[in-house]
Amino acid sequence: MLKAAFSPFPWRQFWTKTVSCLQMSQSCYFHVSDQPTNKKHMLHMKKESAIFPMCKNSVVVRNIHLNAALLKQKREAPLKLKKLRAKPILVSFYDNKENMKADFKRFLSKFSMEGLVNKAPESIQPYLYLARVDKPTGSFLLYIPCLYGICFATPLGEWPSLYYIALFGVGSILMRGAGCVINDLWDKDFDRQVERTKSRPIAAGKISERNAIMFLAAQLTLSLGILLSLNSTCIVLGVVAMGPVVAYPLAKRYTMVPQAALGLTFNVGALIGYAAVAPSLDWVLMLTLYGSCFLWTMYYDTIYAFQDVKDDKKAGVKSIALLFDKYSEDKLREMPLHKRLKERTNRQQRIRIFLFLCGGTHLVTMGLAGFQKYIDGPFYLSLVIASVILMCQVAEARVESKEFCWNAFNENRNMGLILALGIALSIWMQKNVSDETEKISPNNKL
Repeated sequence: MLKAAFSPFPWRQFWTKTVSCLQMSQSCYFHVSDQPTNKKHMLHMKKESAIFPMCKNSVVVRNIHLNAALLKQKREAPLKLKKLRAKPILVSFYDNKENMKADFKRFLSKFSMEGLVNKAPESIQPYLYLARVDKPTGSFLLYIPCLYGICFATPLGEWPSLYYIALFGVGSILMRGAGCVINDLWDKDFDRQVERTKSRPIAAGKISERNAIMFLAAQLTLSLGILLSLNSTCIVLGVVAMGPVVAYPLAKRYTMVPQAALGLTFNVGALIGYAAVAPSLDWVLMLTLYGSCFLWTMYYDTIYAFQDVKDDKKAGVKSIALLFDKYSEDKLREMPLHKRLKERTNRQQRIRIFLFLCGGTHLVTMGLAGFQKYIDGPFYLSLVIASVILMCQVAEARVESKEFCWNAFNENRNMGLILALGIALSIWMQKNVSDETEKISPNNKL
């Protein structure tokens, strides 16, 4: 045993192996692991076992290999090691991209209206949900036609009145909440049969009908106070608008186009906003603007209606989204596969054509309203941006996806705000153009 312990060590083979490690820096770098990571590493470990059978698991040999590899990398390619170390970081970044998006949305939700409603006292939370305070997109879509009317009624060269912008903003929130209460009182039985609406406060039994009516009365009283602060024309228009507000829930029972009733209701604000600011009424401009907003409502509410197509069929709720189905589901099951696929393609084309006609006509009539007001510049730029948003939605039009329908519905809020900003900037910039022409004109020089 002593002879075996003090037998001559194969120094020549040892140093040969050490030098060869310098030529195999990649395998030496990964050699710190006890398990082989690839074929080259496995072959390298077999060679080591053949040369050093008594040092197969020796930490000393592995450390020598690792140190030699690191020295060579630092000497010949100083940045190589940094790249090798940075690579796992980049891979983990892209692998966790979806998690980062979810974390970012979760962070934003803390500052959203839904997050604020969740932090409110539990006693008033059902009333906030009943008025849809947690989903402000509907309030924006009711408010944006009011902005259009205020901006078009503003004289050229002036900025729209901030007083009326704030006043109509508060009024839109109150009237949208009142409309939601009326809708939920009418549709409480239907809402229990629809997956998306069965958790609404009245349908779920969190608020009694009596308390809901009292809440509705409070909202209408405050809205009436805002309406009475305006001129007589606005008061008449506001009273007339209450008819479609009450009739909209009935339209879902007896007509296939409740979106038309909603369009008549939602866009009266364009007429009221114009009448509140303008010294004299231009009915041609007002009706052009009203028609444009009506077509816009037909566009975005049709997309919104596709979220509940299956539940609406079961509950018996009528919607324009049901008109695109040429055959019933029973007949589709009896058809051969190729005919079913063809019918699905034709249905998609019918939906796209309808959305294109509604959205395109909305933008054309909005352009005509701007032409009657003699505005240009930022207004037409905003029309181009809105056209791009609308065409992207029509081209995609995955109405079977509830996520697409909800995102497209929310994008219409951004599209409307862009148009309102373009109108306001164009009207305000007209002053700068007129001032420059007055300075350049020869009459002023004399």
